[in-house]
Amino acid sequence: MKILLSNDDGYFCEGLLRLAAALSRNHDVRISAPSRERSGAGHGLTFNSQLRWSVVNEGELRLSDGTPVRVPCNSIDGTPADAVKFAIEHIYRDEKFDMVISGVNTVLNVGSDVIYSGTFGAAEEGTVLGVPSVAVSVDASKGSGYDTAVRFVTDNLNNLRALSRPLVTLNVNIPADEKIAGVICAPLGMRRYKDWYVPEAEGFRLTGYPLDTSKEREITDCKMSDSGYITVTPVKVLATDEDGLKKIKQAEWLL
Repeated sequence: MKILLSNDDGYFCEGLLRLAAALSRNHDVRISAPSRERSGAGHGLTFNSQLRWSVVNEGELRLSDGTPVRVPCNSIDGTPADAVKFAIEHIYRDEKFDMVISGVNTVLNVGSDVIYSGTFGAAEEGTVLGVPSVAVSVDASKGSGYDTAVRFVTDNLNNLRALSRPLVTLNVNIPADEKIAGVICAPLGMRRYKDWYVPEAEGFRLTGYPLDTSKEREITDCKMSDSGYITVTPVKVLATDEDGLKKIKQAEWLL
C-alpha cells in the first residue's frame, strides 16, 4: 500500500517515526507533518498566510535510540490538516494514496476531543479528500505505549482500510499497554475535564486532566478507553442531526 503519515506533534516526534519505520518495511510510506507542535489545531486550514514547505533531510529522522528512519518526509509550516491537504493536492498530486494515517499521538483523543484534536483533523482531511483515513492515539505515559500502538496498526492495517467508508474517519485510541482488556467499537462520548488557566509571564496556559468515565452506564469510547479497551470509532464528516432536522423542517419561520 501507499500510505501518507501525518500528526499534530511535528514530523520529528517518536510516535510518528516509529509507525513510519514499521510500516515502511512492507509499504510505500511518505510523511507530511507540521514543522512544530500543533496540538489542539482541530481541522483548521491556513487561508490568510503563506504555507512554507521543506523537504526534511533523511539523515535527520531518527528514533530516540538513534535508529535512522529512511522515509521521505516533508515539513509543513501549517496545521495538521494543511500537511495532509498540501501533500495530496500538491507534493504528491500525481500519485494516489491508499491510506492516510495520523499519529501515533502521545495522548488519547476520545469522544468530544475529536473537535479539538489536530491528530483527528489531519486524518479527517484525508477522508474529505477521498482517501481512507485513520487517526491513532495512545496513552504513552506508561509502559511501551508506542510499541503497542504500532503493533496494533501494522497487524490490523488491512482491516482498518477495509472498514473505512466514504466520508467516515476511523478514530483509534489505545490505553496504557499494561492494562489493555480487548478491542471494542464504541460511539463517541463526552470527554469532560477538570481544567483551569495558569498565569504565566505573558498570559495564561490551559492545563488539567480528564475525568474518569469508567463507572458511567452509557457505553462510549470514553468509558471503554478508561476501562482499558482499545476503541475504534467511525466518525462522520457530515454530522447532521437527523432528528433535529425533522423538527426544523416542521417549524414555522418568520420572514
